[in-house]
Amino acid sequence: MAKNKFFDLPVGGGVFGNFSPSPMGSFVSKYLVAHYQKVANLEKDITRLPLRDEFFFLQSDNSFNAFTFIPWILKQKKVQHLYASTYSINKRVIAALTELHAQGLVDQITLLVSDTMLKRNPATADMLASQARAFANLNVLFAWVHAKVCLLETKEDHYVIEGSGNWSENAYYEQYTFANSRGLFDFRKKLFTDVEIRYQAKNGVNQKI
Repeated sequence: MAKNKFFDLPVGGGVFGNFSPSPMGSFVSKYLVAHYQKVANLEKDITRLPLRDEFFFLQSDNSFNAFTFIPWILKQKKVQHLYASTYSINKRVIAALTELHAQGLVDQITLLVSDTMLKRNPATADMLASQARAFANLNVLFAWVHAKVCLLETKEDHYVIEGSGNWSENAYYEQYTFANSRGLFDFRKKLFTDVEIRYQAKNGVNQKI
């Protein structure tokens, strides 16, 4: 058994298929490169992705944040659909996500963002709208939401990441649940399908629904 500050894990069993994304040096986004480098911190403490119906409970000491899970998964699997709900998102994260999509690592992205961002940070909201126009498989929704959930659907697995951290600059300590569960995935997906959408990015602008 491999021991760490989170839990005990069996050594080995790290077979994730033959998918191999581009090396991090080929990315334009410095934010993306930085988080690929932070993946080593996750790998050191967790050692592997959760197996089916397995849940990891984590606490960050600033060595990673909510976004870091995405490049870690992408090092090993291609993502068919990424869903993310957040109260706050910054331009660096938007650029990183669209670059992952442009490089073919994520087929489709759905973002659910608090509609308060339209007034809190109109420049970032406008960037979301312009990126949604540039990428047909990027869907940007705004609602009265404070949930912080990320869902990643691959060919075989359904990963769920949720916790206190936003996709921006986080506090020193944040807590996360990292799971591979179809049941939890489908339950959390209702955040994106059942919530009352107030605005949606269409034709380069955020239009009221």
